[in-house]
Amino acid sequence: MTNTLLISETKVREFTGINQNVDTALIRNGVRVSQDIEIQRIIGTLLYDSLMTQVDNGTFTNANYETLLNDYIQNALLYWAWYYIEEDIFVRERNNVLLMPTGGENSINVSERQYNVRRQSIQNKAEFYSEKLTNYIITNTNLFPETQQTTQLYQQLPDFGIQYQSPIVFGLNGYAPHLRGAIEAGIPLADSRYPYLPPPTFNTKRIK
Repeated sequence: MTNTLLISETKVREFTGINQNVDTALIRNGVRVSQDIEIQRIIGTLLYDSLMTQVDNGTFTNANYETLLNDYIQNALLYWAWYYIEEDIFVRERNNVLLMPTGGENSINVSERQYNVRRQSIQNKAEFYSEKLTNYIITNTNLFPETQQTTQLYQQLPDFGIQYQSPIVFGLNGYAPHLRGAIEAGIPLADSRYPYLPPPTFNTKRIK
């Protein structure tokens, strides 16, 4: 893990429901864990490490990296950090139950359902912005060569998920009448959600 944070504590407090009384250490740890787990998973280790170095140096290689961080990564990271911080806020080692603050010194128990509903709502927002981040990376891989470079076994490749795949899978070996028919008809075999992406190419000699 790292001490470099891709979003400030001030921004986390400003744009989430995290109270000003929440310990700084909880927020910093939530950001650190969420960017290591979630952001690194989405953009891959090489691009993640590159961004961390640029942030440490206080300057970006070019405007593309600055846009990626400010307009896409931070939106997703904000809610993933909130998601992880929420667990630490309500679940402490010294407590036997979940507590909901009611003001002053008073607290009441939070039901498991209440806790799950709140956390699910935060996760839904995190996943929404994560998908926007994924889509941006997919359509701009040429701007970020790190996404296309070979990595070591311990490094993660970008997790493009189903967004980067065709919803229909055809076998390329043996008899493939549907694939051959689709190609002959000029049907682009790409995800219909991304019509601007070039369709995959096939070796038609293998299709018999």
